[in-house]
Amino acid sequence: MPYINVKLAGSLTHEQKSKIAEEITDTMARIANKPKEYTYIVFDEVPGENWAVAGELLDN
Repeated sequence: MPYINVKLAGSLTHEQKSKIAEEITDTMARIANKPKEYTYIVFDEVPGENWAVAGELLDN
């Protein structure tokens, strides 16, 4: 059972999440032969103030 966690800075629309979930699920089925009905995807949307790259917060 694949569990996939998509963590990103900022947020996505419902439509974007739906399309990404569809694409990831299709990829797991096609390449890894994993059943679509057992592929779980979680979206973690992290505010830029809680995410830093190269020592700088993304909300700067």
